[in-house]
Amino acid sequence: MSVVFGVDIVGGSVHGKIKPKYAVVVLENGNEFEKIVSRSKLFRMIKKEKPDIIAVDNIYEVFKDKKDLIFFLKNAPSKTKLVQVTDRENSLPSLSKRFGLKINIRNPVDEAKACAYLASFGMGSEISVFTDKTRITVSRNRSLGKGGWRQKKYGRKIHNAVREVYREIRDRIAEAGFEFVEEVKKGYGGISRGVMIVNARRDKVPINSFKTRDVQVVVEAIEKEKIEFIPLRKTLKYLIVGIDPGSTTAVAALDLRGEVVDIKSKKGWSPGEVVEFISSLGKPVVISTDKSSPPEFVSKIRASFNAVLYTPREDMSVEKKRILTSKYATSNDHERDALAAAIDAFNSYKNKLINVEKRLPAGLDSDRIKAEVIKGTPLKEILSVTKEESKTEKLQTDTVSRDEVIRRDKVIERLKEENRILSRKIKELKDEIENLRARIASISREEHEKIRKDTYVKNLEREILDLRKRLKEKDEEIEQLKERIAVLRKMKMLEFQGWKEAKVLRKFTREEIERAEREMGISEGDIVIIMDSSGGSASLAEMLCKKGIKAIICSSEMSHLAAETFEKYNIPRISFDEVEFMMGDDVAVVNAEKFEKVYGERLEETKRRKIDQLEKLVEDYRKRRVV
Repeated sequence: MSVVFGVDIVGGSVHGKIKPKYAVVVLENGNEFEKIVSRSKLFRMIKKEKPDIIAVDNIYEVFKDKKDLIFFLKNAPSKTKLVQVTDRENSLPSLSKRFGLKINIRNPVDEAKACAYLASFGMGSEISVFTDKTRITVSRNRSLGKGGWRQKKYGRKIHNAVREVYREIRDRIAEAGFEFVEEVKKGYGGISRGVMIVNARRDKVPINSFKTRDVQVVVEAIEKEKIEFIPLRKTLKYLIVGIDPGSTTAVAALDLRGEVVDIKSKKGWSPGEVVEFISSLGKPVVISTDKSSPPEFVSKIRASFNAVLYTPREDMSVEKKRILTSKYATSNDHERDALAAAIDAFNSYKNKLINVEKRLPAGLDSDRIKAEVIKGTPLKEILSVTKEESKTEKLQTDTVSRDEVIRRDKVIERLKEENRILSRKIKELKDEIENLRARIASISREEHEKIRKDTYVKNLEREILDLRKRLKEKDEEIEQLKERIAVLRKMKMLEFQGWKEAKVLRKFTREEIERAEREMGISEGDIVIIMDSSGGSASLAEMLCKKGIKAIICSSEMSHLAAETFEKYNIPRISFDEVEFMMGDDVAVVNAEKFEKVYGERLEETKRRKIDQLEKLVEDYRKRRVV
């Protein structure tokens, strides 16, 4: 039988000045006894008794923070689980009621007892702070002291001892079949530190922390970033679900105590999506509707869960729905109707469910049994089956325990024999190591010097390759710069020959205009070349016009709004193929003669177009006067 400690705080606090005291209820072999103890006495009890489970309703009543919790779990017995029986959805009183445990919430002993029993029933979550990996660190146990030739000799001795212990541990881990990664820091004459990360839980690794005169070994589980709560068993809420189908479908779910679990509505909700939503909340026992004749949609959902269908004797009136749902907030009439259907179904089973609670013995999951009763199974039959299952489980446990003892005796004998064989093997290996050391010592100084020189030459060759690679990159960079300089020189020569400087915009965007203004400056009388004029807006065109630019050279693609803005400010737009220009980074030079010719033509065209427009306006005005 397992041993379970239920713990609840009596007074004081781990976070305050007054030291806490705890009520401890111990369950063992069907017996229970209780104590009031200090925190230190509680931890001593745990180390001595080695319980299978320590059950609490809040871990922070016992531990100050994550660091305190980790320290406790590192030093707790390896088989002991720390379990928190409550969570956001399940309080201690509600869980106690569900399993027929009578407690006084103001009595810490009662709460500790409830924690112990609930954990023994498989309720709650195990607190997990360690990964399934273990870190083994082998290092010096002593400082090497001050410098000098004696220090080197002493350091060689200690580093050699660290290496021997590290190799022995590594061999044992490999023989045990565990995967691992290692990191070794070399020291004079051996290693100064070796770390192994083993892919196994701490309690599975066959190495413990220890110290010798020269070496220390630390074996510890690797911590998780966050505290995890792992349920002892998967439990589903049993639900009574009301559904209001239509173009907007609503679902309301209650638990078997009539408490609202969730309400939701959605337009165009398919049956599959509704089934998925209900499954995420729990297991429906009853599917209900507000209509006396169930809609096909509701029948499909009921069949998906093999649940009981509840319908009222006659269609539910709006007034009744309002009365049933008056205590709850709903977003729309669909949610109100679904909730009313669920509440009406719960009310029809309410007396039967209360009767089940009264007749159940403590320790049984009342929600599971209520669900069976709703589905039509007599309570007497359920209790009879449950009793037989308990007897069978107990008989199997006793049988397994006797078989387990015999099996363990055989394992112990086998391990003893293996230990004797391994001890002989260790002695043989130590002798072999001594022989190898003698052979290593006999290697000539010339051979050692040759190895050192070979290593030095290889390092130089690697360095030469690296320098050649960098030189090639620099040569390529120089060639690119030479090409740019040649272009800029040619542009400068053309400028001396009468070509005009122009500012270049890569794109017709606000960011590009601001960049050009910041890096080159755009002034009155400047010629601006826009490489990609698509997408420009009227506001961007006006931004350039207000700077007093002389002309725009661009591709033919430009928004009509931007084009109209340039024309409004009498700034000609000239296409690439009408002028001759040369680019270099963010500046360019334009053939002045060709530019001035096209520039004059564009101004004349603009002037003529405006005169034509004015004449047309005058002509239209005269016609209207005549009429």
